[in-house]
Amino acid sequence: MSAIHFIDNKALDLTKIKEIIFENQQLELSVSAIEKINECRLFLDEKTKSISKPLYGINTGFGALYNVKISENNLQKLQENLVKTHACGTGEEVPKEIVKLMLLFKIQSLSYGHSGNNNLLTRP
Repeated sequence: MSAIHFIDNKALDLTKIKEIIFENQQLELSVSAIEKINECRLFLDEKTKSISKPLYGINTGFGALYNVKISENNLQKLQENLVKTHACGTGEEVPKEIVKLMLLFKIQSLSYGHSGNNNLLTRP
């Protein structure tokens, strides 16, 4: 039975990353990470309702379409399409350990509760 690593907002060091991968630890969100992610989501939901200007990556297109605001009805489709475009590739299959690391790092970054909190989205 493998141990569980609870993802939280504490920085990871190389020793811990090695343990997670080579001891095949399962990944779960900690209570504090869930709270931070939910707070961030609530903040973004409220911010998008309270201002009319486009917010890059939240309610706009990407790249050359950075200034094209996406209607509220199409925001879910925008995010679904973003995941789909990043979920395909060519070449050899990526080793499971690398996939696990990529997912860990993405989830770890979201657990800080700062996603979408840039110069356009300054908290009150």
